[in-house]
Amino acid sequence: MPLSDQQIAELLLSMRQRLDVLQEEISRKLGDSADELTTLDRVGDAGDLSQAIANSEIDMSEAIRDIEEWRGLRNAIRRVEEGHYGVCVDCGVDIPLARLRAQPIAVRCVECQSRAEHG
Repeated sequence: MPLSDQQIAELLLSMRQRLDVLQEEISRKLGDSADELTTLDRVGDAGDLSQAIANSEIDMSEAIRDIEEWRGLRNAIRRVEEGHYGVCVDCGVDIPLARLRAQPIAVRCVECQSRAEHG
């Protein structure tokens, strides 16, 4: 059964709120990573250097993960605007509301997603 206007509005609100959180986190993590790198010239020993690099790499990895989620949410919002949201891209079946609430960037039904991951 296709999503109702109310369900789409609920999902859009949730996606936009998550986008706001992600934008703040991405900005903070990239800033933290840059701060870690600028301290490299003030590092005392190899252990301090190793810790500074590790911290910077963790911040960058987390920022990259958040950027991917941000992109997925932006694509989901675009699909809503185009009228394709909530429909499996592989089989055309409506994606259940529970799945979209849990994973709003889902583009496949569970069965097709499972095939895509294992195929």
